[in-house]
Amino acid sequence: MKNILSRHEWFSLCLLVIFSLASIFPSICYLAYGYIPDFWLSEGGLYESVGAAACFIAGLFGLWCFKVALSKKMRLHAFWLLLLSLACLFIAGEELSWGQHIFNYEPPTSITSNNFQGEFNLHNSKLIQSGNNELSSIFFKLLMLYFILLPMLLEVFPTIDRCVKQIMIPVPSMLIAIIALIAKAGDIVNHKIVYGPSFERDSLHLGEAVESILELCLLILTFEIFYCLKNSPTFLASRAQHS
Repeated sequence: MKNILSRHEWFSLCLLVIFSLASIFPSICYLAYGYIPDFWLSEGGLYESVGAAACFIAGLFGLWCFKVALSKKMRLHAFWLLLLSLACLFIAGEELSWGQHIFNYEPPTSITSNNFQGEFNLHNSKLIQSGNNELSSIFFKLLMLYFILLPMLLEVFPTIDRCVKQIMIPVPSMLIAIIALIAKAGDIVNHKIVYGPSFERDSLHLGEAVESILELCLLILTFEIFYCLKNSPTFLASRAQHS
């Protein structure tokens, strides 16, 4: 009997199941035990650490893709890959407060006094936002639009797809779009179950779950780009096609 799904499809299905469980794990814990362990969602906790590691690896992998794109004389695509790589490395550094909690160094008071959490990073800085994580929240919303809206638009409007190919912007696959949608749905479920109608602020950091999954999507995106560069010498830098 022939397999219903190909090996690649089974792999994609496993990823969707894993990310689905990861996105609602806070709710599962809360329903099972009545609380969520601090280690999962706290600053420097498991979700944040996994997301930071994913961004760091994505940044390094993206730099390798940048080098390959240059070797193929795909200079415009290489430019976007360089921006993507630097963005991933920057996010990783921000998530880890640039090693503050790893190396236990004390930043200058002039920095910590202007930071909502007394840390060495920009996304909690009082100098560029009126509330903690305001800019970070905007960035992740834009990232979600990039992961979800862009690939869907290109599926529906081939004319836009041709324009995007001309400017050689890396486009996430539909797999990434589905994962991002699952992460957003999981975030809504978590807030409904844990906070209910009394939600005022995310005191338990439930948002770390969806953020870490979006950061893992960045890693998947760099893998997709690597696959295309490796297997398609004439690759013109649009969406990742899987065999």
